[in-house]
Amino acid sequence: MAMTIERLELACDAGFWPAAARAVLEFAARCGLPPRELQALTWVLPGPEHAVLARRALHAAMAGRACVPPRIVPLTAWLGLPSARGTGERAELFTALRANPWIREHFGEQPAALWSLAQGIAQLCDELDWAAAAAPEAFERALEAALGRHYARRAGQALQPQAQLVLQLWRAQREVNAGPPVVLRDLQRRVREARAPLVIVAPLRPSAERDWRDGFAAAYGERAPLLWIEPRVAQAIAARPVLAAAWPELVGPADPEPIARRAAALRGVVPPRLAVVQADSLEHEAGAVAQQVLAWRRSGVHSIALVVLDRLTARRVRALLERADITVRDETGWKLSTTSAAAAVMRWFDLVADDLYWSDLLDWLKSSFTFAGRGAKAAEIAQLERAIRRAGVIQGAAAMRRALLALDADSAPTRGALELLQAIELRLLQTRRTAPHFAAHMAALQATLDALGVRPALALDAVGAQVLQHLDALATELAATRGRANLGEFRAVLAAHFEDAAFVDTRADSPVVMVSLGAMALRPVEAALVIGADASRLPAAPADALFMSNAVRAELGLPTARTTMTRQALQFAALLCAVPQTVATWRVRDGDEPNVVSPLLERLQFVAQRACGTDLVAEIALETFDVDAQPVPQPAPRARGWRPERLSASAAQSLVDCAYRFYARYLLGLAELDDVSETPDKRDYGEALHEVLLKFHRGYGDTAFHELDATVLATRLREAAATVFHAAREAAPAMLSFERRFDGLVPAYVAWLQTRSRDGWRWSTAEEAHARPLLLADGTVVQLHGRVDRIDVNGADQELIDYKARAATRLSRTLKLPGEDVQLPFYGLLLARRAQRASYLAFERAKDGAGGVKQLPAPDFDAAMDALETRLAGDLQRIAEGAPLPAIGAPSVCAYCEMRGLCRRGHWIDGEGDGPEDELTAGAAP
Repeated sequence: MAMTIERLELACDAGFWPAAARAVLEFAARCGLPPRELQALTWVLPGPEHAVLARRALHAAMAGRACVPPRIVPLTAWLGLPSARGTGERAELFTALRANPWIREHFGEQPAALWSLAQGIAQLCDELDWAAAAAPEAFERALEAALGRHYARRAGQALQPQAQLVLQLWRAQREVNAGPPVVLRDLQRRVREARAPLVIVAPLRPSAERDWRDGFAAAYGERAPLLWIEPRVAQAIAARPVLAAAWPELVGPADPEPIARRAAALRGVVPPRLAVVQADSLEHEAGAVAQQVLAWRRSGVHSIALVVLDRLTARRVRALLERADITVRDETGWKLSTTSAAAAVMRWFDLVADDLYWSDLLDWLKSSFTFAGRGAKAAEIAQLERAIRRAGVIQGAAAMRRALLALDADSAPTRGALELLQAIELRLLQTRRTAPHFAAHMAALQATLDALGVRPALALDAVGAQVLQHLDALATELAATRGRANLGEFRAVLAAHFEDAAFVDTRADSPVVMVSLGAMALRPVEAALVIGADASRLPAAPADALFMSNAVRAELGLPTARTTMTRQALQFAALLCAVPQTVATWRVRDGDEPNVVSPLLERLQFVAQRACGTDLVAEIALETFDVDAQPVPQPAPRARGWRPERLSASAAQSLVDCAYRFYARYLLGLAELDDVSETPDKRDYGEALHEVLLKFHRGYGDTAFHELDATVLATRLREAAATVFHAAREAAPAMLSFERRFDGLVPAYVAWLQTRSRDGWRWSTAEEAHARPLLLADGTVVQLHGRVDRIDVNGADQELIDYKARAATRLSRTLKLPGEDVQLPFYGLLLARRAQRASYLAFERAKDGAGGVKQLPAPDFDAAMDALETRLAGDLQRIAEGAPLPAIGAPSVCAYCEMRGLCRRGHWIDGEGDGPEDELTAGAAP
């Protein structure tokens, strides 16, 4: 017996679900189902968020009586199949596109762009499949005719190859066993087997829009009872005159009357319960939203929706609310690509591509998701980092292994670090040798996650577990894919997948929910906040249609930019009809650019003012409160009973410069590690300079240089430089510029050397380590240690020389401040036989006729050594006795101090300056 479809249109407002529940019960009675046994009926809903609303409404409609409910199921769960092409099909498309000459010509070798193109074409093919569901052959003829007609014109001829490519790919994709084709075949099976009554709630859509659901309903209704419930925004708007006057196109055919006349005809009507809040900045907008939520919660509002149009502002709102102890249930989630769990997976491909680039490797190893369960991991990574930084290793497992062995070959941390390197290198080689297929790359990645201890850590993390689920699902999809891909292309596919996937924390339970505008359809709440209601977001214009103009899409019944924007307007109108209290926010400026309000709100505001005399624009005055300013005190920690076992020249300089920096560096152990120099700097130049001069002088010893030919000396010096800089250039080619700089200094250095030789000075030693005990007043000893650049002798006299690759004028200014530069006197204290003189030998750039080599003697060197010895002994003794270690705050020191953020100089230096009395009178700088 032929059946008929029962169609019911319900206003899309707060009464929708009660009315729908009553209609379902009446439909079940007409189908002959017992009043309390509804299990034979299936109720299909647009989305999973509607299930609880339907159950609640059905329970209320039955007055709480017990019953066997119908099967209430979201459309996706009812279909049981993905309604879009998956990654496997897109991978096949990717391979096909890469082989196309036109694609190669226009996109080249750009895996990310090519994958994005494949995704776009797959989405278009899905749309075409659904549009062709009712009459595939007729639709294919219409598609071919539309493409030929539109792109045959001269203006569209450039796009004709694109359109023909899409047509060819769609025809090929119609036979795949996934996505819409499979779903459509399943729906045909359901129609053939139709017996039980079925209720379908259509999605929110424009009145004239039709899709595959309508065709399925018509076919199903011929075999079994079917109730089609259509939510109608137009009915809800018609009951609200202000909305109908502002947005007549959402009610029916466009009203020919101007908006001013429509508004004038509505004198005395009730204004909409909407407030539009304009903000001056992102922080102002987020603060206003958070404060409104707090006010509603205090007034007893139990369900609040934060409708997210501006994601950045919404994130700030969430942070402010959580600071106020209000949990937010975020249904929008956040992209997996932004999570540390996904980053632990993706960073592996960067390590493979960049041959274990040092900083990426250390960051990856320090992640909690790598080498999970390894007890000594922290010590092993710290040892590896020390080795890398000390040796200046940029990349490569072999170089890192050599650096570890040079640092400490026998310690447990070194052995552990070598094990880590070996495991990583093995997986790196196997990853590079993987066959060029999607499935092979996925299998290699899965093996890597197991071998490097990533999988167990991901499994214990909520986000990580979802990352693993996506990887396992991808592995299943790609297992049957024949497409070829190199490692870079596979990485692009995986990155795009994580970019599209979202993590939603389902553990949070809160009356405040963060949702998208589309997810608010048919979801009544007590209050809603629409965040970011400006012209660019409400409605938001979709991206340009791929390979198919809006004119072609309109002719074929596909969604166009206009229909997409109309759908958003309907969703917003439905929200206003269903929610008793709504606040919309927007920023008047986006950066430096003016940011106008949504045209939907602008029109509504105009009608409300004319018809009701109501200004919808409101202000939310942010709550303010007074606090007593508490100045940050100048830090002055104490270290009673502490004495350093060893003290270097740099540590002594830190103590003189700032006692707090000395405390932070050497007591707290916060001294920065040496950074790996990827591009040569003056430090690298200085090290090479020291090595060249050492090599040169060891070859000559204590020779009297004034007796040798200057040309020969210059040649020998350049030979030594060539050997040293050649090795440096192999590691860093940019060292060539410093080699050229040194070459310009050779004549000046030879001239200085010969002049000095005529005065009786001879080279004695260089680059030697020295140490000397410093006795404190309480009888304890601190070992002073360091490496002296060079010592020259003249009879019984000694002169200590320190090489500096910096401007002589800067060094000269330093030497004019007695007691502030302690390097030379500190090195003087280390010598067993005291030097009578000390100098800096500055190597500048040779220019403007100046040779670039200048000797700067230290004034009153003997007295400076005695003063420094007394100063260090006194300061270290007072530290042990508990004297404060104040942050002195001298601008010249603080400007380059890595501890500035720790001592918070900027918070107290401009105050009254009443810091603790400086008891390190002999050692602290003013």
